[in-house]
Amino acid sequence: MMYGYAGKVLEVNLTTGEIETGEQGEKDCREYLGGSGLGAKMYLDRFPGDIEPLSPENLLIFMTGPWTGSRVPGGNRFAVVARSPLTNHWGEASCGGYFGPELKAAGYDGIVFSGASKEPVYLWINGDEVELRDASDLQGKDTYETADILWERAREEAGKKSKVVAIGPAGEKGVKFAAIAHDKAHFAGRTGMGAVMGSKNLKAISVVGAGKKAEIADPDALKAWRKKVMDIFAESIVVESLKAFGTNANLEIGSMLGDVPFKNWQLGEWDDGVALLNGPTYADEILVKPHSCWACPIGCKRVIKVDEPPYQVPEGAGPEYETICMLGTNLMNDNLASIAKANETCNKCGVDTITLGEVIALVIECQEKGLLTPEECDGVAITWGDHEGMTKLVEMVCKNEGFGARMAQGSRALAESIGKEAPDMAVQVRGLELPAHDPRGFHGFSLAYATSVRGACHCASMNLYMEQGSAVPLPELDLEGPFEEQSSEGKAYLTARAQELAQVFNSAVVCVLAAVSWDGEMLVTAMNAVTGFDYDLDSLMAVGERTWFLKRGLQELFGSGPEEDVMHSRIYIPVEEGPHTDSVPDFELMKKEYYEYRGMDDKGHMARGKLEKLDLAPLADRLGI
Repeated sequence: MMYGYAGKVLEVNLTTGEIETGEQGEKDCREYLGGSGLGAKMYLDRFPGDIEPLSPENLLIFMTGPWTGSRVPGGNRFAVVARSPLTNHWGEASCGGYFGPELKAAGYDGIVFSGASKEPVYLWINGDEVELRDASDLQGKDTYETADILWERAREEAGKKSKVVAIGPAGEKGVKFAAIAHDKAHFAGRTGMGAVMGSKNLKAISVVGAGKKAEIADPDALKAWRKKVMDIFAESIVVESLKAFGTNANLEIGSMLGDVPFKNWQLGEWDDGVALLNGPTYADEILVKPHSCWACPIGCKRVIKVDEPPYQVPEGAGPEYETICMLGTNLMNDNLASIAKANETCNKCGVDTITLGEVIALVIECQEKGLLTPEECDGVAITWGDHEGMTKLVEMVCKNEGFGARMAQGSRALAESIGKEAPDMAVQVRGLELPAHDPRGFHGFSLAYATSVRGACHCASMNLYMEQGSAVPLPELDLEGPFEEQSSEGKAYLTARAQELAQVFNSAVVCVLAAVSWDGEMLVTAMNAVTGFDYDLDSLMAVGERTWFLKRGLQELFGSGPEEDVMHSRIYIPVEEGPHTDSVPDFELMKKEYYEYRGMDDKGHMARGKLEKLDLAPLADRLGI
């Protein structure tokens, strides 16, 4: 018997309509835990070859983790993985909320979708009852409307509200950074997983659990551990800030530390704008109440409402820190209501706000420098701080028509189509736009972005928390801290270990905002109490190392090799004001030291011996090394 897992995975062939239930092996669970790590292993086992991301051959995998449904704080998430249509290599996204625990309660750890349906369908799961159903009446409906309809159908048929993941019009129309929405409040946003779902004619998944629970190996140990966590949370300033201001609590302090992007990464500070967008202003002007994911005591989600025209927003999910920055500070837009409205549009249509914000910044800068005319942008003239122009461009992307269709390809593709200096303005790595954290303020970010398993990403590494000092130090891993932010010394080792720790979290599918409070002993105790495995910190970190190498290999199989281990040129241009004035990472030094730690050659190529030690010989075979 396996503890912490349902032990079953649904295999859904959308081409034939066949649905099978497969067993989940203990060895893979022990070596990859779950989430995006186990999803990557499952993808490799079924590897479809060098296929197009929006072709039927691409696999789309939803996976929970061992903590999902266990009442481990933050252990409510699920991962979605596939080849990304935005970056054209490995893609993954993570989402909180209630879907993961509900899927586990229905008796499944995950779902593997293959093929593509000829007609629109959704997957209905009611415990052991699993079937594909006609979704033609849901086509064109936004994610909110879709959730309402499927909730009502579930109440009529199962007597209770289901948990729904769905795509909106952006996913249906192939916007390459389309997101997947869950119950109007939670989003698997990055790398275009919503577009993959749309390419398969899969509109939604609606799940009603059957009350099944994965067995816990040591319930008493987990109970004692959870009490310790709650005591830590009760005294944590970070937790209190998240409760009060949500993730946007980071905006003001982040701007003081050099973390926040301004004017498409060209400025180092913007005090007036930050004051109009920060956590206290947000709370005073648009906040209705906080909202939590399943069994989470923090409650960082925001429910907001905007009454005043022209940007009225009914009560619903509010923008997070990343959205406030990418549609706010990075565009020099200090109109909070307009950001709330654009966020609602993106939520309903299903669009990643990080990528979208960078795409709009590129358009503004290209118009400013004469590389684009308003006529080429379907008549939209836009400048820095122009919230009306911003909301028009948001709507154009969601429709994927005209100039909006060019924007819907992402910043790298749009910049290449514009030509001249435009690629120097599209701030991305491997085709994935930088999140709202500036490597000039924290040098390890640049290495973390460049060697990330999915392109520029703050969730694929713990650098953000370690370099800013908000994570518990890990002396067992020689990560005692504090770390000098604007220094590149020692950041190669920190980044590699931070990536491995993040892969553990992403495989366990736990919210990092909860897990940063746990030291190494607590992390191991929680995992062993749930699964009954006998990890120590080294063997658990080996899961993270193995997972990083596996995803790195998948990147290479999809054509994104070490030649793309680069930082975007704009990050080498120092800003002239703010907390990180004249600070630029020594990227080449960090990369050299990083390759040495990883056991790679000086070009960043993996060695077969290293992969074999990590039980990744099949990957080495596929790579031909």
